Amino acid sequence: MKQINLITLGVLVILLGFIFGIATIKVTSKYRFKKSASEMLGMVTTDKHKITFNEASGLILDANTVFVDIRTPKEYDGFHIQNAINIPYERLLDDEFANLFKRDQAKILYGNTSVTANAAWMILTQFGYENLYVLDGNIDNLSTHAQNTDIFKDSPKNDGVALFDYGEIMNKK
Repeated sequence: MKQINLITLGVLVILLGFIFGIATIKVTSKYRFKKSASEMLGMVTTDKHKITFNEASGLILDANTVFVDIRTPKEYDGFHIQNAINIPYERLLDDEFANLFKRDQAKILYGNTSVTANAAWMILTQFGYENLYVLDGNIDNLSTHAQNTDIFKDSPKNDGVALFDYGEIMNKK
């Protein structure tokens, strides 16, 4: 009888230790979401995180603003906003970029479409980063503004020239 009680007590201690271990890992995970779904829904529906091209063009040379191009390095090399930093979408959560996103500076995200920029904003916001904004509109629409401004570094000014080789991108899959 005493042996059964000791085995039961041992199993109970092991089980409690396992549950405590799992709970500790879950609480301390660096990938734990900081915002609830209802908080995110409230933030998304207000559109306060979106910034228009006209608003952004005045911030290009502002030291308190960082433009983050989330496209591939090849697309970034084709043209990009002056002084923008290239962090491909799939590498947003890499440790090497954490310090950039922790800064108090405003970070304006842009990509091929505002859909991908919004997805990047949601991911980074979920992980607790702040001062994030999305450049509203897609890069092709923004590039038409390059006709009148110099915010695109080395951007082609000829509408007859394709900005990207979409065929090459599609053939990679």
